[in-house]
Amino acid sequence: MTKTLDFFPDWRGFNPYQDLLFADLGRVDVAPAPVRSLLRHVTTAAAATDPGVLNVHWTTPVLQSVVDAGDAARRVARVAQALGAFRAAGGRLLWTVHNVLPHDTEYHEAEVVLARALAAHATVVHVLSEATLEATAPFYRLDPERVVRIPHSSYLGAYPDRISRADARRRLGLGADDKVLLTLGQIRPYKGLARLLDFVEGGQAPDPTLRLLVAGSLGRHPDGPAFGERLTATPRVVAHLSRVRDDEIQVWMRAADLAVLPYLRVLNSGAFLLAETFGLPVVAPRVGALAERDGEAHVRLFGDDDFERVLGSAVHDLVEDAEGAATARASATSAAEARPPARMAAAFADVVATQWEFTEP
Repeated sequence: MTKTLDFFPDWRGFNPYQDLLFADLGRVDVAPAPVRSLLRHVTTAAAATDPGVLNVHWTTPVLQSVVDAGDAARRVARVAQALGAFRAAGGRLLWTVHNVLPHDTEYHEAEVVLARALAAHATVVHVLSEATLEATAPFYRLDPERVVRIPHSSYLGAYPDRISRADARRRLGLGADDKVLLTLGQIRPYKGLARLLDFVEGGQAPDPTLRLLVAGSLGRHPDGPAFGERLTATPRVVAHLSRVRDDEIQVWMRAADLAVLPYLRVLNSGAFLLAETFGLPVVAPRVGALAERDGEAHVRLFGDDDFERVLGSAVHDLVEDAEGAATARASATSAAEARPPARMAAAFADVVATQWEFTEP
């Protein structure tokens, strides 16, 4: 009889990661089943004969509807209590840690309490990088005995990839000789896009051949509309301020020379791996899992105070220099091929299968 892996939240509609991660579950006779409400699910499951196996990913939806800090604290207390009851009844909890805490969280203390509850009750903590334990330590402790590392794969095969560079540039109104930077994904404050715009504007001597592509929704942050106006008003910027359809991602990727992630903070980055999937060199912060990629031919990492210097050097070395650009693209493609989705899916399925034989130590 096929077993069920309940999972929360279901973000498969706009992020292929979960589909890639779950792709090999059938081999171990398990089927993924989405959970709409974490609190409702664990409360109900705790009263069942077999509470089952639950895989928690991003925790942002837990506090999405709260009205203030007090409401957030009460919500988290109920979830923590329900998680304890779920585990006491024999439920198994597999927590996939994507971020230290949700990005741009309004209720920091409540999110910390929620993360501590997940860490305390997890039978397995699935981390995507070695950097996770150190990064989370100031907020909550992950028991090394329960931690399993399954790195985030590339996105090879997840998106269409048929368009040529020339056709992609034609679609976006770009010239063949333009030097094209790209940042793709939801536009949020922690991503530091303001300093990328400053770089493109170039002060008194802007580079007329430098172009910036920005594609992604503005989200719900209160500063979003004003920043969207700045994007659309900045010369040499092509902005698409809504979610990019899966079949259109290839257009933005193939039109670009260099992916730029000007993030102020990050632990793991799907955007980094997506850029590699399309053979793009990447500029990114030297933090979290990205610090592990330092020194690769297609990667340039920046620190707290050298973003513009590193980006300028990357444009010269990985875009303007033809040999450097070719080497970087080959390196990015090789990195993506070295992280196949099938390997990630197989490792995850093996871990999930152990949960039906799990007994308390």
